[in-house]
Amino acid sequence: MTGRTEEHLPVWLWHAGREARLATVLSRTFAVSRDIAGFRLFVALTGGMQVEWNGRLVAELPEHPRNVTAFRAVEGLPDVLPQGEHTIRLRIACAEPMPVSPVSIHLWQRTVGCAVYAVGDGFWLASDEHWLADDEPAAVVCLYGEEPYGDLDGAPDWFVRGGFGDIAVEPLVVTEAYASDWRVTPNGDGGVRLAGTGAGSLAFALPESGELHQFYHLRKQQEWKEARALLAAADPALLRRARFDLGREYNARIRAVSGSAVPLTVVWQGAESPEELARYDACITESFRVGPGETFVTLPQGMRYVDLYLVAARGEPVALDLAFESAGVPLVQAGRFDSDNALANRIYDVSVHTNRICHQLGLWDGVKRDRLNWAYDFYLAGKADFVLWDDLTVLRRSIRELGAGTPYGCWMNSIESYTLWWVVGLWEYYWFTGDAAFLYEIREDIRKHVRWIADNVDPADGRLRLDGERAAFIEWVPIDAAESRLALHAALVLARRALEKLAAALPQLELPPGWPASAPDGGELLRGQALITPLLGIAAGCVGAEEARRFLREVPVADPLTTISAYWLAECCSLNGLPDKAWEVVSRVWGGMLARGATTFWESVTLEPAGEDVHDSLTTYTSYGSYRTSLCHAWSSTPVQWLSRFVLGVEPASPGYRTVRFRPQPVGGMTACSGRVVTPFGPIAAEWALGADGVVDSRLQLPDGVVLEGGG
Repeated sequence: MTGRTEEHLPVWLWHAGREARLATVLSRTFAVSRDIAGFRLFVALTGGMQVEWNGRLVAELPEHPRNVTAFRAVEGLPDVLPQGEHTIRLRIACAEPMPVSPVSIHLWQRTVGCAVYAVGDGFWLASDEHWLADDEPAAVVCLYGEEPYGDLDGAPDWFVRGGFGDIAVEPLVVTEAYASDWRVTPNGDGGVRLAGTGAGSLAFALPESGELHQFYHLRKQQEWKEARALLAAADPALLRRARFDLGREYNARIRAVSGSAVPLTVVWQGAESPEELARYDACITESFRVGPGETFVTLPQGMRYVDLYLVAARGEPVALDLAFESAGVPLVQAGRFDSDNALANRIYDVSVHTNRICHQLGLWDGVKRDRLNWAYDFYLAGKADFVLWDDLTVLRRSIRELGAGTPYGCWMNSIESYTLWWVVGLWEYYWFTGDAAFLYEIREDIRKHVRWIADNVDPADGRLRLDGERAAFIEWVPIDAAESRLALHAALVLARRALEKLAAALPQLELPPGWPASAPDGGELLRGQALITPLLGIAAGCVGAEEARRFLREVPVADPLTTISAYWLAECCSLNGLPDKAWEVVSRVWGGMLARGATTFWESVTLEPAGEDVHDSLTTYTSYGSYRTSLCHAWSSTPVQWLSRFVLGVEPASPGYRTVRFRPQPVGGMTACSGRVVTPFGPIAAEWALGADGVVDSRLQLPDGVVLEGGG
């Protein structure tokens, strides 16, 4: 135990009985071959505890919600760990486990836990499978960084790599900096130095959370509201601000190095837009102190703009070096797209960036807000993944977590349609990757959720049973209960067809037979008031081909619209011989975001915004209003697949691209296009040019193991 490895982060442990055992004793016996200087022990846990060191009680920590949000240093231990064998014993009692609601039901086995690490000179010990709980092997509750605990205050900065060990940081360049009261100069590595004199001391103690929250973001949002109120109440004469623009949004953190001879208080705020900085009461608002020569590194948060306030005693010389770093899984971009249409190229590139930065411990919906895995969000984000990245580990993590964590008897994320999208996503995963091994690994989870769906289908009409007259969640636009149930039925048809394809392609999955087959009336679907209703009917094959084309030709691209329905509309148009209408959708919706300054694509969109504050004008119609709406949402990266599959024209004709279809669709005045698409056999390179005679001249380079459909 004398060698430190930064690949071994602490995991959250508990007795195997989980919440049924609200008191447990975690223990670890270890030996060191030499004296270890600078020995410290840090813990985070649900509940309170007594710490025993070699059989002697040395510390007590009362139960408090803050215990699960930060690593606490244990006092009373020796500064030098003597050579020999030692035993740490943590006697834990938890009166209040972490809350779980239907939306986070897949976290139901993570409501109690304890994470531990000890450090010294050349020494590292962290909670892992070698610990005991009540004298039997401890159970791993979850990995560091996972919900519901998230990132913890007081952690070393290298903990950013997360429990899966694959998150990395890379330096960012400040594209613009402004400060009226500080000198701002580049420091040579993309960061800046702030220098000047202090305006006076300020007491800024951030409140400690007084309640447990069911997941990380809700806790942080409450903390930020309270911290922002403190900032608003502070003497403005003491708040000398500097503003930084990172050029585009990232999951970013700040590395601050003090060059001052006195301690500094740093208050900072981060946001997706300047308007959010100015007006959103839950805007990221944090504070830290940094002593002379010390370094402080913040936890990563989703942001582009940063306001920073330096506070020091009046007249004291102040110097602070700031560097900004982006955190995320480093992905190798294997898919490419380029054309002579500049707008199409920009849409592709910004979609790639949006999708890339959402690859964290899971495939997050966005970097600003939720860190839960949401089935519909990563189903849509996966559409870009399939043609873009050479590694789908994060997508598989998301699929696995919801599949394994959601028990029989519950809908994923508490939403019926989200379990259906999970099933549809399994077929699309196999269709694009041919990865049967992964599906075999999660076979029991697939079977479990298929049984749950089937057990909730009414055999009399083939529809999902819903309690009372409530609506089913389908889209963010308003939909009355009757129409929402109709749209849900279309999604059920999509899920059944996905299941049938999986069962035929992979009989070894031994999938249950499914549920009674029935389809909603196509005409009724086309009369839906919400755009998503007819689109799901068309995608599910419930609407005849001619009726579908007539509807798609005539439907206006207009509010109320979301990026979800916009993508479905573009895909349906492309599949039904209307490429120019599909381009109208993509160019108006995603091009419209670019025209209003987007550097990542948004959770929602308003084609006709009210006023100049674009962020405030956004809405998800039935939920998040104003600045809570995310300006980076992975489900809005779908144009990556649309441009690769339909415009470049490369798509699988059989699972895993063993056969490939090549059907370019020139749009938007485009006359030349080239690109690459990811396959399990290596990338496919394609290019085409549209001649003056309207004939497309194309070339396709296929890796070994892939053949063109029809042999052409």
